[in-house]
Amino acid sequence: MQQIDPGTMALVVTGHDPQYPDPLTMDSGEALKIVKRRDEEWPGWVLCESQSGKRGWVPEKSIKIDGETAVARQNYVAREVTVMEGEIVRIESVESGWAWVTNMTDATGWVPLKNLKIVE
Repeated sequence: MQQIDPGTMALVVTGHDPQYPDPLTMDSGEALKIVKRRDEEWPGWVLCESQSGKRGWVPEKSIKIDGETAVARQNYVAREVTVMEGEIVRIESVESGWAWVTNMTDATGWVPLKNLKIVE
């Protein structure tokens, strides 16, 4: 996997719509319930549920897993962002096959890395 620096621009080659319109938000130290520990398509992500009942995929390294529960190691929001084919986005960070991007309307969120092509 190539290193992608923050601020790298990318072309959206496949549009993406959020799967969770009201995503999980966690604060460092918050207790979470593990819904799904392993995902074949997206290794490195864990499906968690907050105490308020919101669900979202969380990077495994951002939580401390203890059986069926976990504790957040950091603040995090599981927000995905809508992007359209042909749009240019700025990649802020990359995690286990996903990119946190800022789109042309300054909205931020996760998009599958496979939906993007780095602009040289």
